[in-house]
Amino acid sequence: MRALLVAALCLHSACGGSEPRQALTVAGQWPVAVEFPRGPEPRYERVVLVTIDTLRADHVSAYGYRRKTTPFLDSLAERGVLFTRANATVAHTAPSHSSMLTGLPTLVHGVRHNGYKLDDDAIDLARVFGAAGFETAACVNERFLERIAHSFGSVHWSRKRGWEVVQLAETWLTEERRGGRFFLWFHLFDPHRWKDFAVEIQADPPLADEDPEEFAAYLMEHHGLQKMGVEGLLAQRIEMKDGKALQLQSLAQYVRFIDAYDKLIRYADEQVEQLYQAVEALGLGPTLWIVTADHGEGLASHGHDTHIWNIYQEQLHVPLLFHASDGSLGPGRVDAVVSHLDLFPTLVESLGGRVQAPEGLLDGRSLWPFLRGEEVDWAQRAVFAQRKPLGDTLYSLQSRRFKLLDKQNDGDEFYDLSVDPYELENRYEELAVERAALARDLEQRLRLFEAHDQGMDEQAVPEDMLEELRDLGYVR
Repeated sequence: MRALLVAALCLHSACGGSEPRQALTVAGQWPVAVEFPRGPEPRYERVVLVTIDTLRADHVSAYGYRRKTTPFLDSLAERGVLFTRANATVAHTAPSHSSMLTGLPTLVHGVRHNGYKLDDDAIDLARVFGAAGFETAACVNERFLERIAHSFGSVHWSRKRGWEVVQLAETWLTEERRGGRFFLWFHLFDPHRWKDFAVEIQADPPLADEDPEEFAAYLMEHHGLQKMGVEGLLAQRIEMKDGKALQLQSLAQYVRFIDAYDKLIRYADEQVEQLYQAVEALGLGPTLWIVTADHGEGLASHGHDTHIWNIYQEQLHVPLLFHASDGSLGPGRVDAVVSHLDLFPTLVESLGGRVQAPEGLLDGRSLWPFLRGEEVDWAQRAVFAQRKPLGDTLYSLQSRRFKLLDKQNDGDEFYDLSVDPYELENRYEELAVERAALARDLEQRLRLFEAHDQGMDEQAVPEDMLEELRDLGYVR
């Protein structure tokens, strides 16, 4: 086991008025360290990271979806900063959250599958906030996330609906929390359950009064299904968690599945509002809120209902908003291409910390220039993503205009997102110059990431975790 070295640095001459802050370094192979030089206090003494499972950005009403699925998140976005082009690094729950917590892609942090354990010596946000004198807690909607949350001072989980996760968070806030500074990770799984929920609510009305045929036509366009048409849509099968496949029989049946997805998003929105009210009721002062999703969902786009097989934009494009309860951020909308890998350096900077890593390894950048309302030119930036390991390798690199899907063999794809946002026309041959530039960039990153790989190809997942993963349909 590699040893974690922690050296305390007092903020004040006598360490009075605040808790000691610490420098985090690792004696071993973990490639990232964080330092806290003497300097300003943290920007916010309470930080809440909300992650909503399986929430694609284009089903969030703040992103233009015609149904009012997220009225509370919309209100936070109106009083905060909304990032319109945020991307996950991997469309799989535990690996994606591990990337948010460490600032490193799956190829480096090593959590390749749900049930894998994050390295005991990983420098993650829980350790960073703890070193800055914050209490840390994780309240999550699946037990397997314990395996990546072990650095948090307190971890609570429930596999029930989101209301119980809210209760766990409220209990921690009111009964277990000792001080005024805290970092809370709050995770909701509800939208992931849309397939089974669709079977339960077939007779329920939709979220809004609308003409069913007109809404179905809207979905065909909104999900990029025009090319395959209704016939292609109905040829698809919905994979249920019990391993059985449900054949779509009609466009109306497809809409019922979307109804279920949207209602669970609305439900998750209500749970976030309840948590927000609970934090505000403490009367402790300003709180920084970050809301995002671990990944999106196929919903029949590109012929897949789920998220693990592809990394098209329906799987990678996620909501991301920052909101300060005292109104000190925004309002604003940021159209730059950003990544989940940006969360780690952003929150380290919010604490007055400094990250050290081998050159180029930290693919993320601090978002504070945008949050401060500065003019920032990230037009040339490209962000990395990868698919969950499923046999053939699949990576992507996306700039503001172009996106490369690299399978490390034949069948690569290249899209001009400026004219083809649904990724329907593979322009691999005709945009050879632009493709080659992204391919070179991707190859450089892959060499660097693989050189610093902290994980093992395979991990033994505890049997009780395997049972949970079987019940969720992740393991057969």
